[in-house]
Amino acid sequence: MERLRRLQELSIYEYGKKYFIEPVDRHELVLNKISDVIETYKPSVVVKAGLGSGRIILDMLAWNRDITLVVVEPSLKVIEQFISDNPENEKVRDLRFINGEFRQFPVDYYAADLIISVDNLDVQETAPVIDEFRRALQFDAYLLFAGIVLDDEDLDGVFDDYMRIISPLHNDYYLKDDLKTFLDLKEFSFIKGKSDEFSYSLGEIKAHMKELYGDPSSDPDSFVEQNRSVFEELYELVDNSVKIPYFTGLFMRRKIRV
Repeated sequence: MERLRRLQELSIYEYGKKYFIEPVDRHELVLNKISDVIETYKPSVVVKAGLGSGRIILDMLAWNRDITLVVVEPSLKVIEQFISDNPENEKVRDLRFINGEFRQFPVDYYAADLIISVDNLDVQETAPVIDEFRRALQFDAYLLFAGIVLDDEDLDGVFDDYMRIISPLHNDYYLKDDLKTFLDLKEFSFIKGKSDEFSYSLGEIKAHMKELYGDPSSDPDSFVEQNRSVFEELYELVDNSVKIPYFTGLFMRRKIRV
């Protein structure tokens, strides 16, 4: 229950800040990927795991495509705030919200044709959440993942370690190939994907997390100095700014045949 409470607090915080979850600079990239998947594969029931900033949902509602759109959001306050922020949008009133957590995904067996997960798996208990996504998907249906990944050469997870210092909810960013392998073991076949990079200021990341969680138990600046060569080589650290890989990948839920 404590972790769920913290996830709800993070949802509320990021809904207002739009810093790590669905920030403006990644919006068009992710939205275009979602549009392409829906246009190509024609899912009927689309479930978005997390409301995020709300902007992706608003744009999807404006498409007027023949889909049933469902949002599973851990924080009831975020749902209420989103509805309150869009009083004139009639389509928002018809949107299907489910208040619930991802570890006990409140979607029926085989109910979804597409699940969309954007910027949130790194704070989830990934294995049970992916199990729940698989349960909720039709056979041969799709999971669209969008999120930060580690540099391919960051085998020790240095950037992960940095994030754990400043964010007590952070679990793991995957190496891109490790993510594909993990999902393959969970009966998801990789269909297609693309890697991009986005710049972040380490100082802004630290300040963003400090506002929510307070001072970290360890000194993140000292950690960066101790690992400066890794940050410079893999994440192009210059003037406290880094370039972080971002991966959008489409996976198909396999039907196991015996």
